[in-house]
Amino acid sequence: MPGLVGETQSAFVKGQKIHDGALIACKTVKWIKRTKKEAVIIKLDFQKAYDRVKWSFVDLAMQKMGFGRRWRGWVMECVSTCSMSALINGSPSEPFKMERGLRQGDPLSPFLFVLVVDVLQRMFG
Repeated sequence: MPGLVGETQSAFVKGQKIHDGALIACKTVKWIKRTKKEAVIIKLDFQKAYDRVKWSFVDLAMQKMGFGRRWRGWVMECVSTCSMSALINGSPSEPFKMERGLRQGDPLSPFLFVLVVDVLQRMFG
């Protein structure tokens, strides 16, 4: 995804490690203290992050990043047409449609989540 998401994105990006973000944050804090610069550092914890992603935002993020209508349509078809069921007392429930969120374990989900987080990161500048 080089050229598509920011260089500081570390999760699910080839050549980056999930711990890179923490290492960069630690080095940044040390630099701020050493140079006595005024700064604000924001740490976000995405609780149930995949569950909270709105599909319309995924589509808008892809559109803003230059994905064509056909490609966006394919992706949106993959995320919005699935149905789920829950095990209740060992038996599956009737299937129900998801209304938002990205499925954990779906190979497409990490890439879509990276796109969504990149939009948020760019908003913070």
